[in-house]
Amino acid sequence: MKNIFFLFSILLFSCNTKTSKKVEENIYEPPKITGMKYFDFDEIVHYKNEIASSELRKLYFDRKTKLDSLKYEVITNREIPKTVKDTAFISKLEEIGFLKSKVNKIKFEEINSIFKEKKHDEISGFACDYIFRDILVFKRKSKTVGIAKICFECQANHIVGTKANIEEFGMDGDYEKLEKILERK
Repeated sequence: MKNIFFLFSILLFSCNTKTSKKVEENIYEPPKITGMKYFDFDEIVHYKNEIASSELRKLYFDRKTKLDSLKYEVITNREIPKTVKDTAFISKLEEIGFLKSKVNKIKFEEINSIFKEKKHDEISGFACDYIFRDILVFKRKSKTVGIAKICFECQANHIVGTKANIEEFGMDGDYEKLEKILERK
């Protein structure tokens, strides 16, 4: 009888251990959002402008046409575009002096490593007048899904179309990496 009681105790104890492991394995952990990609895309169009700061200052005082005003606003204003649906200006970019090119798909993985949510120990920034000479238009099935305006001099950006946290975009040398990928250096 003692042996049966002893075996029953061992069996009961081992069942409890298995049950507690199973409970621990089923604890819900929310997915980590770090590393979330900004955009799901299959095409990137890069628009670049080589406007000199002196030419931009002149344009500020001498905007004679609507195109002059649009050029100045697109290059300097952090509020254009306001949303990813605000794409009317894109069709005018070449007309106002931007050169258009498609980014080679070979570079998409490198670009995704930059355009993703990341955490950094230190955040830095520059204080200058933004001159957004580079605009990336991210597309999926020919539809614009994201827009990123970049000022490499100030290491500033204006990004729309993502739900990811973009506050720490460009830290840890990402502006330099992007500049190299886009063959700006």
